[in-house]
Amino acid sequence: MKKIDFSRVMAAIAIVIGILTIIAFVNYYFVKPVMRENEKKEVLAEEKFELELLTMAYLDQNVGLAIDDNSFNEAISSEYKVAAEYYYLKNGKDHLDEYDEILSVAKILFNSRKVKFSNFVINTDDSRCGKEKYSTLEGTIYSSNCDPTAIIYEIITTYYQNYEYVVEFYAANAVQEQIESPLKCNDFELPFSYSLQLTDLEKNLFYDKTHSKCCTVECSLEGIKPLKDEILSQIKSNGSIYKMIFKKVNENFVFSKIKKA
Repeated sequence: MKKIDFSRVMAAIAIVIGILTIIAFVNYYFVKPVMRENEKKEVLAEEKFELELLTMAYLDQNVGLAIDDNSFNEAISSEYKVAAEYYYLKNGKDHLDEYDEILSVAKILFNSRKVKFSNFVINTDDSRCGKEKYSTLEGTIYSSNCDPTAIIYEIITTYYQNYEYVVEFYAANAVQEQIESPLKCNDFELPFSYSLQLTDLEKNLFYDKTHSKCCTVECSLEGIKPLKDEILSQIKSNGSIYKMIFKKVNENFVFSKIKKA
């Protein structure tokens, strides 16, 4: 019977114990902390409301937005407009002429003392086609044409991760344009056609469709907003999901960046 070399067995056991100790050490001090940092955490209801409001304000005032590393640097001219939209969404249209207060808010939201007053236009009938607007130039609410361009979006979720506050959303830029109609209509009817184009925030065209109909009276573009459900369906099929990221500075949410999810 072969004699067992206990010294080798003990050495092997020591090696195994050493390896397990190293694995436990790495797991406890490196793996778990990284996992905790990457974990998506719920935010308070009031934080969620505020973050979603800020995201809506930014998107509403940046129609035609194309994301890249310089998105926020290039949007300096819209900082005051974003703050005005946020101020309107939070306080109502009776407060739209409080320009100094809006400027103070803008400096907080973008953590910058360099923000200056700029003219802005805000839709006050967002549920319809965007005909009713408030403008600093007009100084009052006025009526215009329906909006033929818009950024259409839908917020998906809001959470805290890696010391940042994140709002995920579907989004795309939509453009409606009247075109020459190929339709042959009956007597006393007028042909009407328009194209609807959707572009993701990376400037990729993913939807281009022509709509046509015959009208008993002269037709005109009805705007992007009434087509929101149709557009969102196409955006979701395309998988156009993005993240708006915020940091907290002195208990205030500050815009940080926007990127593809």
